[in-house]
Amino acid sequence: MKPLRASRAWSAGRAYMLASPFHRFVLILPLFMLLAMGVFVFLTYREAQGALLDEFRVALREEITNLEMVYREEGLESLRESIERRTSLGEADHTIYLLTQPDGKRLAGNLWQWPMGVPVLDEHSVTFADPLSGNTVAAEVFLLYGNYRLLVGRRAIYEQVGEHLLRNYLWLSSAVILASLACGWAFTRLIRRRLGAIAATARAIRAEATHARIPMGKSGDEIDALIIELNAMLDNQDKLLLYARQSSFAIAHDLRHPLSHLRNELSEVAADLRSTPQGDRVDHLIEDVNRILSVFGALLRLGRLESGTQVLTRQPLALDALAADVVSLYAPLAEETGRAVVLHAKRHIANVDRELLGQALANLIENALRYGHGDIEVSVTPQDDEVLIGVRDHGPGIPVDALPRVVEPFIRLETSRHSPGSGLGLALVKAIAEAHGGELWLLPAQPGLNAVMALPASPF
Repeated sequence: MKPLRASRAWSAGRAYMLASPFHRFVLILPLFMLLAMGVFVFLTYREAQGALLDEFRVALREEITNLEMVYREEGLESLRESIERRTSLGEADHTIYLLTQPDGKRLAGNLWQWPMGVPVLDEHSVTFADPLSGNTVAAEVFLLYGNYRLLVGRRAIYEQVGEHLLRNYLWLSSAVILASLACGWAFTRLIRRRLGAIAATARAIRAEATHARIPMGKSGDEIDALIIELNAMLDNQDKLLLYARQSSFAIAHDLRHPLSHLRNELSEVAADLRSTPQGDRVDHLIEDVNRILSVFGALLRLGRLESGTQVLTRQPLALDALAADVVSLYAPLAEETGRAVVLHAKRHIANVDRELLGQALANLIENALRYGHGDIEVSVTPQDDEVLIGVRDHGPGIPVDALPRVVEPFIRLETSRHSPGSGLGLALVKAIAEAHGGELWLLPAQPGLNAVMALPASPF
């Protein structure tokens, strides 16, 4: 079982490395460098081979010319002695000499017989394998007066050059592989760190930290240019969101007074038309106006909380007692639908704004009554340096991917769009929790939703 797991883990790791463009870059770079170096070494070897062969030919012709002069001026015996002297004194480490009679019998030289496959009838350039060393020999064949044959050749040291180049290539290849892997790893680490900063900022913005910005580097490269554009886009988005919210708050503020005046006028008309069909219609209009005023009131309070202009009236308060008071208000409503609001509260005193925190808890219970099923559980749980105030229902809950959005103003899911409500309840709860230095958690309860305000304990 363990080898199978190891095999799967290795396969998963290999798949991840091949899927990442950075890892592919690190793997491909050394291969590309090796290929380029191999082509360069091959071309260098071929060029060196050609140059050395040409140099050999020139040197061989000069040597043959010198030996021919000895033969013409001093005779055959002097030529033989000259060849023997050259071979015996070590001047021919890489040079091969062979002087033969017209019948092919050897007269002098360090080659004991005429090479197989080398024509003897004319003068020409030839290459053949040295019968002793196996190295390639580049040679010139020359016919002397009297049909004596002279072969002068040189062992092709370009083969040694090739071996030397191959050894150097192997050493250099090892160094290039290590250097390429090191450079590729460093480059990949740098790029991943820069992209990681962009991803971290995106996660922070998605998690409500809309003022987060991508940190700038010091290199001024293309990634920094991209970061500048992304930060400018985020600044512009923040301005648009701020403008939209300020416009909403301004509209709510400007319309609140005319609507209040309209409600008062409708109330007077309703009093005059009491117990008439027209009076009932006016009562419905008053209810609609009251709902609009409630939305505007919540919107204005949300604006003050988010802008920090809402003054909190903090006082030492028993949170279990506050929860009990709010539960007692909603318990009769739950009983009308055959449900119950159950309180599980431990004694805890904190420095909070009673009105705001009571409204937040009431909003959570209203949501549970409106969208949930079964009994509603309200809890107050001190925990380390914070206290958790939770409301859990047993309804359908909220999809996980929608949880970050439902705390935004006026955001409502399709399943609740035809139910009463304005879409400000959770946004207001979140703002109240943050105004107290806490957070709002929306946790899937399976079934249902557990909405928890996590507040600083601040005991008294």
